[in-house]
Amino acid sequence: MDMEQETKTSQGSQEPVLSNGVNKKLLQLTIARANGPLFDGEVARVTVPGASGEMTLLAGHEPLISPLKAGIILIARENGDEESFTIENGMLEVSNNQATVLI
Repeated sequence: MDMEQETKTSQGSQEPVLSNGVNKKLLQLTIARANGPLFDGEVARVTVPGASGEMTLLAGHEPLISPLKAGIILIARENGDEESFTIENGMLEVSNNQATVLI
């Protein structure tokens, strides 16, 4: 069954959620290096320095694997707060509303 068809509304909220309870409007993001995670949480969007150009990812993004070049990862939280990480290079994988950046 398509995940888009498996949505419901969370109790007391009008925000759509997936059948596993994840907020459909937010993307689960993990930024990690070999010695552990730098960031792990839900974001409204994340912008990364892809090898072919800057990419902004939102919840529900199509599956993707891409190398990353030196630059800045910019995270925007649902409340509007922003956080950034400077990287030399890395790898991005996106699937099932989860984005993982390995640096």
